[in-house]
Amino acid sequence: MLDESMEILKKRIQQIVGLLEKLKEENENLKSLMIKMEDENHSLKEEINSLREEREQIKNKIDSATSMLDSLAIEEEQEDNKQC
Repeated sequence: MLDESMEILKKRIQQIVGLLEKLKEENENLKSLMIKMEDENHSLKEEINSLREEREQIKNKIDSATSMLDSLAIEEEQEDNKQC
């Protein structure tokens, strides 16, 4: 009877140890995944910042071009008014 109880206890301990090893491995895998995702997140934030800067530059160029076109239109109107 004591031998049976000891054998059952031994099997349970082995199961617990096996489960603990699996959990440790899963924890390491999750840590690695988290590091990769943090790196990707950092890269994406940098890309977003770069795209925002590029968007601002394009907006400024469009504003400048629009201002030039407006100036040309005003000059044309003034010349047309002078001719009339």
